[in-house]
Amino acid sequence: MEFFTKELPHTNEGSMGRSLRAIKYLSVYLKNNGNTDLLLDFTQLNARGHHVRMIPPYSQEEISKAVSAINTATPEGLRDYAIMLLAFDTGLRGVDIRSLCLEDIDWESGFLNLKQSKTGVPLSGIVMNAIADYILTGRPESDYREIFLTVKGPVKPLAPKRYSFTGLCDKYFTKAGINKIPGRGFHSLRRSFATELSEAGVPIETISQLLGHKSIEEDKPYLSYNREQIAFCAIGFDEIPITNGIYAGGNQNDYK
Repeated sequence: MEFFTKELPHTNEGSMGRSLRAIKYLSVYLKNNGNTDLLLDFTQLNARGHHVRMIPPYSQEEISKAVSAINTATPEGLRDYAIMLLAFDTGLRGVDIRSLCLEDIDWESGFLNLKQSKTGVPLSGIVMNAIADYILTGRPESDYREIFLTVKGPVKPLAPKRYSFTGLCDKYFTKAGINKIPGRGFHSLRRSFATELSEAGVPIETISQLLGHKSIEEDKPYLSYNREQIAFCAIGFDEIPITNGIYAGGNQNDYK
């Protein structure tokens, strides 16, 4: 107890997460070394997670204003226009858009073939036209296979550190007169994509597949504004006997 109350707070500078990890390690150590007198099991302790503030996605109106503010008469504008539409239309992550290659697009079928996905991602005619316009009239001549390249020399694929997609979003949303919300960036286009599908009644399993998620649990942050879809993620009370409280005696199927 002296270690817990005096040494641990000082060593871990008051961090609850670090303190709990230290207690867990100590609990496991004592058990592994035959301390059968240890009655308390600290291995199940977990620190309370931080409150996650939900950031609203971009609306269709906001996205329309932002892409309309892009000057598509320039090579840079053609590139940025295609990137913005592609992100909203497919929900692709920035890292996936950066790594897209010319051969990944099946122009005849209208599908984008991703290396990490077994199925193709459908592309709308507007997005395909935007990408085609950039490739044909805005993309510099290069031996690189990546679709999106720098505008000025030396020509090369877009590096994450130098070419921030969130900076790209900020640029055009500011130009369109849309107020900046802290924490809302390029990834919010992915959330907008999922939100639009959810509000249109697309099944959560389909949305999860299109987002490339392995579990429906990963979709919760993207469905924060759809109560019906959130309810789908919640567990029911089928396996839980309710004997007390306001739900006692009712039909448990009503509480799912």
